[in-house]
Amino acid sequence: MISVVIPVYNVSKYLRRCIDSVCAQTYTDWEIVCVNDGSRDNSLAILEEYAARDARIRIINKENAGVSAARNDGVAAARGEYVLFVDGDDFIHPQTLEITHALAMRANADIVSFRHDIGMYRRIQAGMRVGIRVAPKPRARCYDAARVKFKITDNLLKYATERNHSMGLWRIRHCYPVMHLYRRELIADIKFDTDIRITEDFPFWTRVLFAHPRAVITRLPLYYYVPHWTSALNSAHAQRLFENVGMAIVRSYRVVQQTAKPSEMRRWQREFLWPFIFTCTRAIRRAGDAVDVGGAVKRLREMDGMGCFDNPANMRARKYRRWIRRFISK
Repeated sequence: MISVVIPVYNVSKYLRRCIDSVCAQTYTDWEIVCVNDGSRDNSLAILEEYAARDARIRIINKENAGVSAARNDGVAAARGEYVLFVDGDDFIHPQTLEITHALAMRANADIVSFRHDIGMYRRIQAGMRVGIRVAPKPRARCYDAARVKFKITDNLLKYATERNHSMGLWRIRHCYPVMHLYRRELIADIKFDTDIRITEDFPFWTRVLFAHPRAVITRLPLYYYVPHWTSALNSAHAQRLFENVGMAIVRSYRVVQQTAKPSEMRRWQREFLWPFIFTCTRAIRRAGDAVDVGGAVKRLREMDGMGCFDNPANMRARKYRRWIRRFISK
């Protein structure tokens, strides 16, 4: 019923914890599709050990092509009615599959969205700021699946946001591919862009939003996201970050231009587009003299010509737009 897709690249230190969290699920009708993306550490040996013990665990072994290609391959190989992405250095609550599957069946949903354990995440981040390694120890409680509170909607865009301060009761924060159970039919033809290595989830999530899925939202913290300074976004060089975010903005904007109503476009610009424009602009300013000015101007002019900077969401957005237009007019 559920295919858990795990992209694996040099995560041998965390991989057992991740797979064990799936094997310990209270719901047992699952398979794991592990996509070994050319790992150079002991990850493949660990995968083979688990696959030998449990026939529900399958391995796709391939040359390194990035997490987007790994997720695409995992979905293509999945046999379940639903798909859940879990990163190899993260793990999930023991009732994640039980609860999300029950909600999907109750609402005939295409997607079930849940949250990560923000308390654990903040403890780890606080330790990182002072140079202390904090072990990821969630306070996992047992839930009665029949009594879980949830929201059903056919307008997922109304509840989704990339803005950090938007913490409404049923808000889905950030366009992570994890923290959602997807009907496999919904994402079978929605691919991750393999040439975008940072913020690759933005175009993917935009395509999901504008496929207009029937969604269930629960506030339960069923995912344990473990931050690392070595993650792609944390370790990205400013020039590389700008290039990738720029590509993600252009690809996402084209999707919305082709599919959205004007009211949907304005909401998407406010809740998703402008937060990514902020990230893109900060990367250029942070890079200083190291930035490829010609490439940056060309990309920003392309965005401006498409209309990406129309409808600034607030005073801050208008300030950024003024800086961008001064920068590209030099």
